[in-house]
Amino acid sequence: MGLKNIHLLFISMAVALCLGFGSWCIWRFREVGGAGMLAAGIGSFVSGLALTIYGNWFVKKMKGMSS
Repeated sequence: MGLKNIHLLFISMAVALCLGFGSWCIWRFREVGGAGMLAAGIGSFVSGLALTIYGNWFVKKMKGMSS
């Protein structure tokens, strides 16, 4: 597995972690409240979106390069 594929794997794992953590934070916010949980959930979703945009940019940049 080349460096490009490992990078894409880590980006994918980071996106999944952000979305999972964000979902958990929103669930906890609905159960017990707390502005910190809401802020963490929103921040996590924004981070997941940013990582997705970065991943798409990386794929386009690396198109045509060997893995």
